Amino acid sequence: MSLNAALRLMAGSVILASLVLGYYMNANWYYLTGFVGLNLFQSAFTGWCPAVFIFQKLGLKAESCNCEGMTINQGLHIIAGCVVMFTVGPVLFLQAPQALLIVTAIVGVSLTQSALTGWCPAMMVAKLLGFKSTQAS
Repeated sequence: MSLNAALRLMAGSVILASLVLGYYMNANWYYLTGFVGLNLFQSAFTGWCPAVFIFQKLGLKAESCNCEGMTINQGLHIIAGCVVMFTVGPVLFLQAPQALLIVTAIVGVSLTQSALTGWCPAMMVAKLLGFKSTQAS
């Protein structure tokens, strides 16, 4: 498993777990969901994520791109991060219906399955937007 796949697996799993905890336990868990979305978004630009250090210590390797511009993985992080923030934010701060979080759950499922299959809809969108393909190191 590549480092990028592990990040998607972890992000998707945390999104899904925090949505379940928010629904059944306490709505404050949605802040964790929002944090994951924000972290996905910022990591696309900075290349830094708290989990990267742990995954590198476990021996996972990042995919590389001998190209200029942003990669499909960065595009996926931007798209997924924005969708998560723009669905959780209104629920937390504008009293939007919790049904909006179904979209967030779809993102969580998509990220989780993409770690195993190597594909999700956001990857296709990122590729169509001109983000560059990566290769296993």
